[in-house]
Amino acid sequence: MQENRSIFDKINDLTMKVAEPMANFAAIPWVASLQEGMIGIMPVVIIGSLFLVLSALGLPWISTSAAEATPLLPFLSPYAGKLLVFFNLTMNFLGLYAAITIAMAYGRKLNIPERSTALLGLVTFLLMTVNSTSLTGTVKDAAGSDVAFSIGGISIGSFGASGLFTAILVGLLSVRLYKLVIDSGIVIKMPEGVPPAIAASFTSLIPYAVVFMTAWIIRTLFGFDFATWLTTLIAPLFNAADNVFVYTVTQFLQNLFWAAGIHGDNMLSPITSPFTTMTIAANAEAMSAGLALPYVWTQQLSRMHGWTITVWPLFIFMFFSKVPGHKTLFWTALPAGIFTIIEPVMFGLPLALNPILLIPFLLSTVVGAAFTYIVAALGLVSKFFAALPWATPPFILGPAASGDWKWIIIIAINVALGYFIYLPFWRMYEKAQLAKIEANKEVNLEE
Repeated sequence: MQENRSIFDKINDLTMKVAEPMANFAAIPWVASLQEGMIGIMPVVIIGSLFLVLSALGLPWISTSAAEATPLLPFLSPYAGKLLVFFNLTMNFLGLYAAITIAMAYGRKLNIPERSTALLGLVTFLLMTVNSTSLTGTVKDAAGSDVAFSIGGISIGSFGASGLFTAILVGLLSVRLYKLVIDSGIVIKMPEGVPPAIAASFTSLIPYAVVFMTAWIIRTLFGFDFATWLTTLIAPLFNAADNVFVYTVTQFLQNLFWAAGIHGDNMLSPITSPFTTMTIAANAEAMSAGLALPYVWTQQLSRMHGWTITVWPLFIFMFFSKVPGHKTLFWTALPAGIFTIIEPVMFGLPLALNPILLIPFLLSTVVGAAFTYIVAALGLVSKFFAALPWATPPFILGPAASGDWKWIIIIAINVALGYFIYLPFWRMYEKAQLAKIEANKEVNLEE
């Protein structure tokens, strides 16, 4: 007779069934390369965001008075434009940098030297985004007749967020084509005795030429604007994804993995990372131009509710708990928890694989995600335009990355919501823990 299984066991079984194909997907070489490449540009994103924040504090876009448009820090106003120069050379060049880091990461997976693939990704991206008719004119031929000409120029408009997905595809496809030519044996082989560095340069000559000529034919000879075409193609998908339903489901799935003891962020980041990197970069570009920020869903949004509603309320319960060890865990895990490092609570309480606390954990995830998205979408708080380090405490990250102090109120509301969602379940959990302790005491006394 089959043993009756609890709802927790069924949810855990479902999570593990989903986790296996997700883990297999994340292990695919091009997917893993995409994730590594996006991680590689994060320092540039963060540093560029910091300069944008400093510039914004001296610009009227973020002001103490909408009518007077007075900057929050007027002494920064003379330097605002200079700070934006640094921002433009970091955040507005993400596509260019991603083409390099993704090609390097994919090259490692295919056992191709990183130096070769880095150069390959850079040059191919430039060839695919060149403006083929930036300069036109006429010259005289030998007979004295006018002959029209056009000279291509670099189109830096594709270097930023709008060119990020072009960089992804160019970085992956250029390396794959390079590998295909290498494996076919169509290379120049130098005789023995030639220094390895020189031999490697000649070996890569034909593969480079094939990749570069392919990009040149597509963009310049055929005039196909791949970057504009791709941006037009995916724009509706991005707009459709940036809604409360998709956002909430994604956050639920992420924490469903955490509930089963699997790092949910790592499981979903190969899918969400390109999206959230593009949205924060697009918001940053709009912010620097004084325009309305287009996207609600950014990685920073999830920091405002992610652990503040699902984990932070547990610190309150642990501090006042009658269970021995909970207060010790509180003091041990609190410093890390403030900086959104929640593993001590997730696996120390434990919260993961906990049959009683699983329900409020997932319920608070849904409530926090929906509530936080809606208040941002309605304009009750400002959207995010800066990417700060992931370990930045939410009550600092919110105001700093959006210029709106009201995010502190949203965080407080999320903590309160989480407290009341957890309250009845925590009482059951604490009662069960105390009963277990008493039972163990009686056993010890009998012995």
